Amino acid sequence: MSLPSPNLDTRKFQSIVDDVKRQIGLRCPEWTDHNVSDPGVTLIELFASMTEMALYRLNQVPEKNYIKFLEMLGISLEMPEPARTDLRFLLSRPIEDTAQGEAQEMTIPTGEVAATLRTETEDAIEFTTEMDLRLVRPGLIQTFALTAKDAGEDDAKKPRTYTAKDETFRIFSELPVFGDAFYLGFENDVSGNLVEIAADCVTAAAVGLNEDYPAQVWEVWNGISNRWDRLEVVEDTTFGFNRSGVIQLAMPWGLRARVMAGKSANWVRVRYTTDAEDLPPRGIDQDRPDRYETSPEITALEARTIGGTVAASNSTVIRFETLGQSDGTPGQVFQLAYKPVLDLRAGEVVLIGAQGQGFEEWTEWMPVADFSESKPEDRHFVLDSLTGEVLLGPSIIQPEGNRRQYGAVPEKGLTVVFSTYRVGGGTTGNVREGKVTVMKSARPYIADVINPRIATGGRDQETLDRAKMRTREILRIRNRAVTAEDYEFLAGKASSGVGRAHCIQPITHPSRARKPLVRPGTVRVLLIPQLSGDLNKPRPADLRIPAQTVAEVYAYLDERRLLTATLDVAEPDYVFLSTEISLVTDPRADADQVAHRVQEALFTYFHPLFGGPQGTGWPFRRTVTLADIYAQVGSVRGVAFLLDAAIYTSRVQNREEGLLGAEQHVANADGVRLEEGEMICSRAHRIRVVPMSAVGAEEAAKA
Repeated sequence: MSLPSPNLDTRKFQSIVDDVKRQIGLRCPEWTDHNVSDPGVTLIELFASMTEMALYRLNQVPEKNYIKFLEMLGISLEMPEPARTDLRFLLSRPIEDTAQGEAQEMTIPTGEVAATLRTETEDAIEFTTEMDLRLVRPGLIQTFALTAKDAGEDDAKKPRTYTAKDETFRIFSELPVFGDAFYLGFENDVSGNLVEIAADCVTAAAVGLNEDYPAQVWEVWNGISNRWDRLEVVEDTTFGFNRSGVIQLAMPWGLRARVMAGKSANWVRVRYTTDAEDLPPRGIDQDRPDRYETSPEITALEARTIGGTVAASNSTVIRFETLGQSDGTPGQVFQLAYKPVLDLRAGEVVLIGAQGQGFEEWTEWMPVADFSESKPEDRHFVLDSLTGEVLLGPSIIQPEGNRRQYGAVPEKGLTVVFSTYRVGGGTTGNVREGKVTVMKSARPYIADVINPRIATGGRDQETLDRAKMRTREILRIRNRAVTAEDYEFLAGKASSGVGRAHCIQPITHPSRARKPLVRPGTVRVLLIPQLSGDLNKPRPADLRIPAQTVAEVYAYLDERRLLTATLDVAEPDYVFLSTEISLVTDPRADADQVAHRVQEALFTYFHPLFGGPQGTGWPFRRTVTLADIYAQVGSVRGVAFLLDAAIYTSRVQNREEGLLGAEQHVANADGVRLEEGEMICSRAHRIRVVPMSAVGAEEAAKA
């Protein structure tokens, strides 16, 4: 792919003439006529024109040679990466088990487009689905309850099966115990579907149930890993089967059927639990757990599909773009209408055929990185993602004088069409959850769309300066992970979802840390996700690394690590920083604006990705001191002086829920000391502005 050549010397003809004229007064003061009619000025303009041409050519040589050297090494600019999220489509009418004579399923095809709301200052940001979403009726064919004892031995050993004939049915034991579970089996593959369970329940049957935090957890059977995984509950108006209502379950992808209680079905279950790790921190009081004295009871159950969730990316899909006609010669070049182009995926090819024929009769030409291994009969093409050029195989003269054809040459007159390609990407796609709400096309039975999770992984196109720095790393590392720096560099290269990586090595003296982090022989790589540049106050949910990104980094590093190294990919332990600051502003400045600027400065400085002294993220293991806060506050325009500052820290208590614990005061003399695997992040900065008139002369003098 091409690398742009810069213009190193921007001086033009007129600027050279002006520079020479300014020297006349110093070197030849008796020359006073500087008009264009003067013969001397004519000579100056002549030589300036010749100098301009020489500068244009000579000053391009060093940089151009450098760039061509990078191209010889195979270095190219990294293309933009699209942000990825999920789109959740909601139906205007559910697909029910009891529907008669109506369609029992519908499909939302690949390429469905939804976008953020367009405003006066911001354009709409589009997201395109990456696979078909098949919505089906669930087919609830079996429901049964198992006690903790029976479930521990065999999930279907002694089930109490619920039928519609039962007037009431206890979903747990009469006196619920940890591990009791209620199972629901679906006949159809509801992967990606949003299934709603309508339950008629006996109101307040579960004595002791705390409706704000019912001691229940929903799980789904993962047939790939053979285990029960946490299931996302979108809404529960039954409050733990304690009153009539609905429970909305967002089914994951890749469900597999399993035989339980004599039925082969896709299974979910709700499990009674008193384990604090299963529930939000406030859900279970450690001193007095919210244990049930009786089980919830149901009188009727129905299942229906009300929507579905599918992966989407911040990209625009261009389909069947005609590039032109072949002239039958080697080395043809065609130009795409849009650029830069995102990395090609399976099925994105060039089609070549005659007009009037269906595309199924056209030949497919496959993309390759280069033509070095292409034979004359191979239907190959090379795509320059930066310029959008599509290159067909060239004919090269060999040392012995004959020509060799690399890749096939299409016959003259055949039409060249690019089947599908994508454009877009960039950090602008890293939007918050709930921002993608606009359907770009009307589709029957689709009432609404939303992104339930933040979009992550968006990355802008690499700059030339960044490519130069990356080349030095590539030449030094040679694609092998040996040192900590190697792991950090390769982790950032493995996935666009990685904003920053930090490698922790085994601690020789464990006493130097509060807790052992890495065992000998283990390499632990901590990942900070790619965040949008305007997200200066990330929440715990924003800092979660998607499972897909972890898998990509692990697979990439696993191929390049030493055989003796054990790899562990994880997240840092975030320490959330809060401050309380009292300051005095300049009487001429607006107090509210100054307070806002101070907050913005602190949010930016204590940012895991953009903060720190260098603006590349807060350094690992660097202590946050009172001096850091004073320096940032004092640098803000409009601040007269700082009166007082207090530091507080808090940590994540529940990773799944993203809930933070209570703030703990930190002594100003000690600061916030970070361990090896910890990273700082702002939580809140509370600014109190004191009028200058309220500050005594003595206090002002001390400040």
